Amino acid sequence: MKSALMILIMLPLFCFVASVIFYLNNRARYQELISDFQQKYTLPTPYLLHCNMGYIGSPLMTYFFMRLKQNKKILFLNRKDNAYNFAHEGQNRRKIDSLKPLYYIFIFGFSCCLLLSLIALAIKLNAILD
Repeated sequence: MKSALMILIMLPLFCFVASVIFYLNNRARYQELISDFQQKYTLPTPYLLHCNMGYIGSPLMTYFFMRLKQNKKILFLNRKDNAYNFAHEGQNRRKIDSLKPLYYIFIFGFSCCLLLSLIALAIKLNAILD
């Protein structure tokens, strides 16, 4: 049990390091994607904030572009908006696909942190109830 918890504790750290390295390697592509989108369309308000946050906002912006590519509903963006065509123009689909690992690494690391907090809460509740 202790070794499993140690691995679970180390996974978010590895995910963080991996996502920072991945972001730094793909920062130009990420910035280009945002720039191309902003030249033709207006980002919805929450995403306008996230696009200016650098690494911290990158998982949410990647999620935004993934939703555009899948033609799924995006918060504060009308379903009939022409922005949904952006993912299918030129090389944008390939750029979006190349940024997907950033989102998935972030989600995996966040899930590990959430699981750790639930385990800690269960341990704490068990100690209180005993």
